[in-house]
Amino acid sequence: MDLTWRQVRRWRIRRQLLLSPAPSAVEAARALGGIHAQVTSCSALIAGIRCGGPPDLASGLVRTWAARGTLHLLPADELDLWVGALTARDARRRFPPSWEREHGVTAAQLHAVTDAIGAVLGATPLTRAGLADAVVAHLGDPAIAGPLSTGWGALLKPAAARGLLCSGPPTDDGTVTFVSPAARLGRPLDPLPAGEAERAVLLRFLAANGPATAVDVGRWWGEQPAPAKRTIRAAGDAVTAVTVAGEAGYVVRTTDVDELAAVPDGGTDPADAPLLLPGFDPWVIAPLSHRTRAIPDGRTAEVSRTAGWISPVLVVDGRVAGVWEHDGPALTVRPFAPLPAATRQGVERAAQRYGPLLGAGSVDVTWA
Repeated sequence: MDLTWRQVRRWRIRRQLLLSPAPSAVEAARALGGIHAQVTSCSALIAGIRCGGPPDLASGLVRTWAARGTLHLLPADELDLWVGALTARDARRRFPPSWEREHGVTAAQLHAVTDAIGAVLGATPLTRAGLADAVVAHLGDPAIAGPLSTGWGALLKPAAARGLLCSGPPTDDGTVTFVSPAARLGRPLDPLPAGEAERAVLLRFLAANGPATAVDVGRWWGEQPAPAKRTIRAAGDAVTAVTVAGEAGYVVRTTDVDELAAVPDGGTDPADAPLLLPGFDPWVIAPLSHRTRAIPDGRTAEVSRTAGWISPVLVVDGRVAGVWEHDGPALTVRPFAPLPAATRQGVERAAQRYGPLLGAGSVDVTWA
């Protein structure tokens, strides 16, 4: 089956819950394969525009490092699935001398730290400093105190992958804490077997982001394409190869083939209407093959900025047509090119979805 990019764009906007809201933030996270949680305010907006109102992020979700080693909100009742897949991915990691020099520990020390986190972390929330102190005391190795305290959490991510650590409630002054996921769930974790978990995560990704290539899958998950190719092959009849605009190498869930084929290529469609997507929105982040076709030439640096920051974007007809920002309920939209009056009116209507999310009855839009 050969699809067009317009069919793909229209289908994916629907699958990303941008036309029909989810009943809750938990269900949005389930459909999206997690909600990006590096920046809490962005998480609330990502979920909010997919739930039709202010989301409840405090119930039924666990914040932990997941795809690409970045923080996500995952459904608590699916943590066994994600830990099974993340543990399999982490088992393939290699730690060359360059990694050891950058992070200040050897691979052996990292594995010891991971085991120690599982031993010292329970239901009582520990700050990063408190966790570092507990791990140093448990191992009797003061040399790891410094590396454990770095802001990016490189030494904590393997413990998260194995289901030994997740975010706890913040302190009164907003300091991040960590707890044991088993304590957070009130039950021991029972990770799915690696093959079953990786297959399920692949199908979850394709359900919201297909068609995708092995490069897309690997990049989203945080690996090279080779493991993604193996997972795709292992999925067997659950996935189907398609071409997009004559280009091979894409796969979709077999259960989605008929629905994709039925998406119109011509005329107008609700998915073509303007959208304002928040920072770190999953529609922008993955897949890379879609992103390169959605962002105009010369504009990538305005969307994917330094330090991995993904800007809020204006989307028109499934393509990035500008960026935006907000100061409370005041939105400033910066289109990449002049927009027709009808499109500008559509953008202003789309902006009103943010009123309840920003604590206002309505929002004001300024064009820059």
